[in-house]
Amino acid sequence: AVILNTKGNTMISYCSTCQCHYIWQQSFLLTFSLHGFRCFANEVEQASTHREYVRFPDGALRTFLQTPTYEILLTFTKTEWQDFALAVQEAEYMREVYGIINNDIKS
Repeated sequence: AVILNTKGNTMISYCSTCQCHYIWQQSFLLTFSLHGFRCFANEVEQASTHREYVRFPDGALRTFLQTPTYEILLTFTKTEWQDFALAVQEAEYMREVYGIINNDIKS
């Protein structure tokens, strides 16, 4: 596996054997095909332009990221969101760089 990026609690890796991207976050793990990762990275980039934060019962302000499954929302504090969004953006760039250099990550 190739680690594409690490920011705060977020690490993003790519496995050339199974051709999957993995987003490791404190309490969840997301897996994507190449196409799925590109779509997700695009959605995160678009969602980064305007974030609304709500106060949770524990008093912390968090934002939501909707998933394709209506019942499942991912939540982030402001710092977690900034790290997550930047890690996804930079990982997309690094995936392309590794693909060019190693010719094993399809561009």
